[in-house]
Amino acid sequence: MNQILMVEDKKKKKNKSSSRNIEINNIVRFFAIAIIVFGLTIIGHSSYGIYIDSKGNNTKDLPKINVTRVNDTLLVEVESKYIIDKFKYSWLNSEQTSIHGGSTTLSEEIILPSENNVLTMVVEDETGRAITYTKEIVLDNIDIIKPQVSIEKGAGSIIIRAKDETKIEYITYKIDEGEEIRIDKNNEDDKTIEYAVTDMERGEHTIYATAVDSFGNIATAEAPILVSSDKPTIKKIDIDRESGKIIIEASDVDGIASIEVNLNGAVYNLTDINKTEATFSLNLKEGNNTLSIKLTNVNGLVAEGATEFTYAK
Repeated sequence: MNQILMVEDKKKKKNKSSSRNIEINNIVRFFAIAIIVFGLTIIGHSSYGIYIDSKGNNTKDLPKINVTRVNDTLLVEVESKYIIDKFKYSWLNSEQTSIHGGSTTLSEEIILPSENNVLTMVVEDETGRAITYTKEIVLDNIDIIKPQVSIEKGAGSIIIRAKDETKIEYITYKIDEGEEIRIDKNNEDDKTIEYAVTDMERGEHTIYATAVDSFGNIATAEAPILVSSDKPTIKKIDIDRESGKIIIEASDVDGIASIEVNLNGAVYNLTDINKTEATFSLNLKEGNNTLSIKLTNVNGLVAEGATEFTYAK
């Protein structure tokens, strides 16, 4: 009996020992797998961080910045292989301006200061890099004021006038989408250029003009132009004997701008008419009367006439 009990006890002990071994093995296996997974996770995060840092510190494919001056502004153009997140700039001792990107190119106009200065520009791209550029701006003896240019209608021509406070260099003009024509100054120190454009076809046109001074400053202008070779005319002259008035009717296909009448030495002016027909009347005196009329149309063309007649009631 005692032997049987001893055998059973041994079996129980053996079973308990085996069970404990299995539990320990399972626990060890669990922690081993957990450690491996945790290790892989750490390695994964480390690799990602190193990738960003490595890309952020590389000096390959840096953005390119081109800066050109146009009158009193700087035109900054940025080109990048990577998407530009932000473009920042600031003048020395001034606040920084930040521009949102979103593409691989960016353009920005920056107003020039009134004196010499240093421009600092920072480009931040999608790789995490922040690349700083500096440019010294020297304005000593540099003219940044653009010239003035105007387009006016003359008598049978279009007058382009350009002037500058220092030196004018040249002007260009074109009619509609035609060829651009350049007109240079006559003398080295000229401050003005005036040019008359003639032989334009009848009809409605747009004329474009550009003036450039000796420092490269540019000014532009454009204007609609109505061209006509027809002069204004006197349609009719009547004398109303009952009222003692002379009645004059004038017309123009494009419009009458002004009428000047001299009746017996008295001058009468009608301006800003801008109508294709105009009628007006003046008092006559008994006896001899002298009359002269000058008509100007909206194209600057002039028609003149004079007559002498006797009036009696």
